[in-house]
Amino acid sequence: MRKSLRIPSDFRYLNEVQNFVSEIVSTSEFGDAKGNFVKLGVCESVSNAIGHGNKFDHRKFVTVFAEFTDDALLFEVQDEGAGFDYTNIPDPTAADNLHKEGGRGLFIIQRVVDEVKFKNNGSIIQLKFKFKSAHTVLS
Repeated sequence: MRKSLRIPSDFRYLNEVQNFVSEIVSTSEFGDAKGNFVKLGVCESVSNAIGHGNKFDHRKFVTVFAEFTDDALLFEVQDEGAGFDYTNIPDPTAADNLHKEGGRGLFIIQRVVDEVKFKNNGSIIQLKFKFKSAHTVLS
């Protein structure tokens, strides 16, 4: 079964996203620690969609889809922006970037999600959280 949530491009709706993800995670076999990583990965993706994708345009929406497969919990976050070059992201751990305010969202997502894929020129991010993870952070 596939569930979805659609919110306006405003950080005030992140609590709804967190509740949506919490409800889905509660029906999974994830423990509290891994469930928190799922929430972090999805909420960070939605934050990026609101701020970077839709540029806080309240006329645009972010949609979150969730679906269980045999071996994983999948999330897809879609914004209505033009996308971005996800192949050329500055390393936030590089000396020149350590003191910058932003630029860590995708770094965090890639550390807490088993598999990350981009579609539609980067306006869609797909997150895969495996039930039996070899991921060092998620194990």
